[in-house]
Amino acid sequence: MLARLLPIILFVLPLPSANAAEKAAVRAGSEWNHWYTVTILPKTPFAYYHEKLERNKGRLHFKTEMWKKEEGFINAEQLGVFSEDNPELTPLFYNFHATYRESEVSIDGSAGKGRLQVRIRRNNTELPVITRGLPGKAFFSSMFPIWMSRKLLGIPAEQAKSASLPFLAILEDNQDSGFSAESGRIQVMEPDEFAKSSGTIRVQVDFNGQRSSWYLDKSASPVRVDIPSQKTRIERTDEKRAKAFLNSP
Repeated sequence: MLARLLPIILFVLPLPSANAAEKAAVRAGSEWNHWYTVTILPKTPFAYYHEKLERNKGRLHFKTEMWKKEEGFINAEQLGVFSEDNPELTPLFYNFHATYRESEVSIDGSAGKGRLQVRIRRNNTELPVITRGLPGKAFFSSMFPIWMSRKLLGIPAEQAKSASLPFLAILEDNQDSGFSAESGRIQVMEPDEFAKSSGTIRVQVDFNGQRSSWYLDKSASPVRVDIPSQKTRIERTDEKRAKAFLNSP
């Protein structure tokens, strides 16, 4: 949902103190409950989804539910990811489930001892288990918004104004890549017209061969994401509007 993603209003709001920034960074990883719509530009409704983060006993549980309109059908995806609640968001395990018409796929991944093991079931068929090496700083890609907000909230103000940070993330449903960790980078950018009018900060994200622009509010959550190569726009909304989105003309 990268596939599926501050004191950060750097150019329009004052930055908090170091202690305040550290506390805000922790909150960014424990207060997350948002609805989004996905539009194929200029105005074709494609999907809506819900993200929720739960924090319990040193673990983060990030849940995503998505509904997509494809060839006249509404297809559903669910992703549940568990990571350690530490600066690295160390991967633990996840489950991905998707339906497309009468087809169904489930993917279960578990991480430990420097390895990621993935089991895939298509309808009633078990596929061979995939095992990959797991770089020490890699995290599950659905955790990317949490990683980004914590990083930007946790660095000094002067650094944050032009922050450029690398990362490694695993796309939980990407069988084509064999579930290898993919490298990416975030870059804080000068505000464009939307950033100025909405009071957000613009962050350029390069990941998995795509460039996107993320607009983040002062609570460090995305307000809008533009993916030009896919002619796609993701926008935060409320539950009622999200659930009615695919009924739009």
